[in-house]
Amino acid sequence: MHTSGPNIKPNAQITAFYLFFVIHTLQIGAGLMGVPQIIYKEAKNSAWISVLIAGVFLHVTIIVMLYILRQYENGDLFMIQKDIFGKYISLLLGSIYLAYIFTVTSSVILNYTEVVQVFIFPNMPTFQITFFLLFLALYAILGGFRVVVGVAYIFFLSTIWMVIALYEPIKLINLDLYFPILQASPQELMAGAYKTTFSVLGLEILFFVYPFITNKEKAPLAAHLAVLLTTILTFLVTFVSIGYFSGPQLEEQIWPTLAMFKIIQLSILERFDFLAVALWMFVVLPNIVLFTWLVSYGAKRLYHVKQKHALFVIVILLYIFVNLFEYRMSVNTLTDITAQVGFYTVFVYPFLLAILVTVKKWIAKGRNSS
Repeated sequence: MHTSGPNIKPNAQITAFYLFFVIHTLQIGAGLMGVPQIIYKEAKNSAWISVLIAGVFLHVTIIVMLYILRQYENGDLFMIQKDIFGKYISLLLGSIYLAYIFTVTSSVILNYTEVVQVFIFPNMPTFQITFFLLFLALYAILGGFRVVVGVAYIFFLSTIWMVIALYEPIKLINLDLYFPILQASPQELMAGAYKTTFSVLGLEILFFVYPFITNKEKAPLAAHLAVLLTTILTFLVTFVSIGYFSGPQLEEQIWPTLAMFKIIQLSILERFDFLAVALWMFVVLPNIVLFTWLVSYGAKRLYHVKQKHALFVIVILLYIFVNLFEYRMSVNTLTDITAQVGFYTVFVYPFLLAILVTVKKWIAKGRNSS
């Protein structure tokens, strides 16, 4: 296609190696704390199969996204939409996309804030916790895109403890709770896969960081490996939760992943779940940093404003927005809406876009040949 992409300065470019960390750390966040319960409500003891189905859909979606991106020289989603839909419709679609990312960021902040308040600091007001998280995000993003990527890389290395912490719950698994296998109907399995959505949101960043990658031929491997690790971690947490809790217990647990950590006792620490909640900030912070960067970068691309100016406005708006939510039900509602919109944004829209890009390519070929 003839349209050129955004002009990326050499000091902002990254190799495909770092794409792995960007996608994976964005997918593994606040959603992982509660995803076993959400999937179990739909697919019961076959919930682990739903995770694998969702994983397959993620890999297929990556193939479609990369197909779209390869049709353009160095394009991102904003440029592709402009080429397909024209100036004004693409501006509207881009604005809706940014509003969606803004809502996802708010949902991540609120979910983690609530966990901190329930487990560690019940009397700490939301405005203090959210100020701390957004200040850290602002500080990182002001360092530039490479610092943002560096946050994803460093905090990925800081979250290995999560897999090790599952060792104790695994020893207490009751294998009878997995049988009978395939008890759930195909509809229930698909419903479970659909409910995995909120936990794996973040793949859409591929549409925006692709122009920053120098060795684009290696981007598919990095993206697929990132999604594979996300699927393995989500599967592991869900599978262990099913065997550790009885069905009714799991349905009542809002954050089963954190609840499993309660049984871990160290000689120097009686309540490991307190430490787990604190360490989970290393899991959640890259989400907030990357999503906030994406909204500010999107504002720069769409509205031709300075990214730094857009960033300050977005952080202030995020701070005001997240502090409007006071109750668990309203946070749940926001999370559900985000997951529903996210499903269509991540799993449906790229397929529609791929069809439109292909049709435009055929029309262009026809014109050239005639």
